[in-house]
Amino acid sequence: MKKLIYCSVAAVLLFSVMVVANSYACDPDNVNWEYKGSSVSDYDPDLKHYVWETDRPPYGPFDKIALHRYIHQRHNWDADPYRRSNNPRKVLFIIPGTWDRGAPKGSSPKISETWFFAANGYDVYSIEFRTGYIIPNLAYAQFAQFGLGDALKGTADWTYGVFREDIKACVELSKKLSGAHKLFLAGRSRGGTQMYIYAAKYWKQDLKGLISLDGGGAYVNVDPTKQMTQAQFQANVAAFMANGPYLSEVSGYEQSNFAGAVPFAKTTVGGPLPTASQLNPPIPSFAPADKKEINFVSDLVAYGAYWSWGAGLVTNYYKPYPGGKGETYMDRQVLIDIESNFTRYWTRIQDLEGAFMANHLNNPYLDYDNTGNVTLPIIFFASELSCPKGVCQHLPPSYQPRTASTDITTIYLEGYGHLDVYAGTHSVEQVKQPMLEWMNDRLGRH
Repeated sequence: MKKLIYCSVAAVLLFSVMVVANSYACDPDNVNWEYKGSSVSDYDPDLKHYVWETDRPPYGPFDKIALHRYIHQRHNWDADPYRRSNNPRKVLFIIPGTWDRGAPKGSSPKISETWFFAANGYDVYSIEFRTGYIIPNLAYAQFAQFGLGDALKGTADWTYGVFREDIKACVELSKKLSGAHKLFLAGRSRGGTQMYIYAAKYWKQDLKGLISLDGGGAYVNVDPTKQMTQAQFQANVAAFMANGPYLSEVSGYEQSNFAGAVPFAKTTVGGPLPTASQLNPPIPSFAPADKKEINFVSDLVAYGAYWSWGAGLVTNYYKPYPGGKGETYMDRQVLIDIESNFTRYWTRIQDLEGAFMANHLNNPYLDYDNTGNVTLPIIFFASELSCPKGVCQHLPPSYQPRTASTDITTIYLEGYGHLDVYAGTHSVEQVKQPMLEWMNDRLGRH
């Protein structure tokens, strides 16, 4: 009798789960989401990661996106991807940057932002852009050779506007899953541009605060003498569509992936490792002793990251952290995990659009940067890349506020490289914890 009752209850529960899952399969705009599965943090079994995926118009082979969810769920039975947030006011959506992904390679809350905020009571979401579905084992010239020439050309249409609507589809599902009416929106790197573009259209209905993680501050440089016309824009787009190239490749993709797989390999892609004396420019003299030699491929990748955009601007890997215990701004293994997790390609049409948005407060022919009425609170974490020597703290007269917000916080991270903001050795106390406190102080607003 007990067994019969148990089976009946189990059947009811299974039916209920199926109904719930089906109710989430379509959002109000008829986006069909497929639940793909779950994983658990290696550091805390109560931290769960769920993934959904959907096809997007025009439904080419690369026109897919995914929604990642990270949440702390205290129970011992099977994970529940559709369980509402414990506190629907604490919901955060993070937009990745160029070549970035919605899921980090590791699951430590001390390193990853998504896992950190989930461990601290937030229901966290992120998007996997269409770029994450481009086949990475093909060089650009090989797409046509393998019958993907049309798919490659289709990426020319992946504008900021297209990605904005992809983010919107993910935000809608995030709100439905969590039970939130509005959420905090954060943007890493180029994700900060995507964040402002999203806010320009949807801030009133979806958002309660903007968080720029080295992705652009609340003030923008406006120089009318450098503004380009709509006719110039249209001519450039026409030339781009006709000729390409349509995608840009992340620097050192093969080497970073090799280092991610075998970080202690004593060779690199295509040949032996160089000695430290062969490097130009040299490893800085202030580097700690354990970083002055190229013993492994991961050393070479870290060296390249340090010099990629100028000394220390991608990561200040060699510089000892002031007041620390010998550590530098970035751990080598963390850096390798970040770089080896990048997608290979990014859409170049957005680079073109960005060039024509430059020096405008509200570009009249692009529906992207009209944020003048946005009153949301804003916080901007700035590295030396976006705020060299603290320039963001004393802006020149040509800079104008891009929003109507009266709640603007700028945190200049002296000495930080771009990637150090996200996962540097001191990013928990200097970025993640201040961001957590900032959000907690604004839970009741908007």
